[in-house]
Amino acid sequence: MKCKLKALYIDVLIFISVGIVQGANFIDFANFFNHNLASVKRQDDNDRCHPTRPFRCPGDETICISIQYLCDGAPDCPDGYDEDNRLCTAAKRPPVEETANFLQTLLANHGPNYLEKLFGNKARDALEPLGGIQKVAVALSESETLEDFGVALHLMRTDLDHLRNVFRAVATDDVGMLKSLGIRDSELADVKFFLDKLVSTGFME
Repeated sequence: MKCKLKALYIDVLIFISVGIVQGANFIDFANFFNHNLASVKRQDDNDRCHPTRPFRCPGDETICISIQYLCDGAPDCPDGYDEDNRLCTAAKRPPVEETANFLQTLLANHGPNYLEKLFGNKARDALEPLGGIQKVAVALSESETLEDFGVALHLMRTDLDHLRNVFRAVATDDVGMLKSLGIRDSELADVKFFLDKLVSTGFME
């Protein structure tokens, strides 16, 4: 170890000596190092959006826009992604994570086939035939209307009509109709809370 350190020390002395002999200017290593750090920081900052413009447009180039410019009718991203219909619909809805967690809670509280009462036979086994909880949550977030939701999950017309009836019962506060679907009193509050959020964002239009 001592030999290696001695050899390194000798190499450094030779480097400095050669520089002096040739009249070279010494390199300010501290400034050089700080300059490189600054460059790294600038590059890193360029890849991030400023808090006042937190939405980053897709693509290799870093283009960030303010939230107020999302879905305002005028494209600000080069590919117009800030006006994408699915994005704008999702912006009005609860976050996908929140919807997925709520679906999971409903299933945990009422059983793995509970959502069959809403979405039909394909909603058995914790929504597995529909692609799972996450896929259903994304479809609920991005689908502008009930029809779009049916297309996204390949629902049969009978299941879609059934779901529409459930929404109408919620919208009109028709508790009797909901009970006739097999939704128990202890489940009504959860169902209404879940569906009201979708109705309020135009899901039934």
